[in-house]
Amino acid sequence: MEKFYVNEIRPDGAVSTVGLFYSRGEAEHVVVQLRSIPERCYNRYEIVQATQKYLATRDPQRSRDAPKD
Repeated sequence: MEKFYVNEIRPDGAVSTVGLFYSRGEAEHVVVQLRSIPERCYNRYEIVQATQKYLATRDPQRSRDAPKD
């Protein structure tokens, strides 16, 4: 299953991840919604396909200490 990150790039160059989406269409829909918000209309957005490398946790200790449901 493909997964996509939406990244928000502000005019000052700061980048933040908006979310992880399960289809390109869903990610594109979110970008349209974000661009319609007046205080976010000057930001750029990129849709990046998530690879297994990016989906894996980077902190193995954090994974082990996560609460079990």
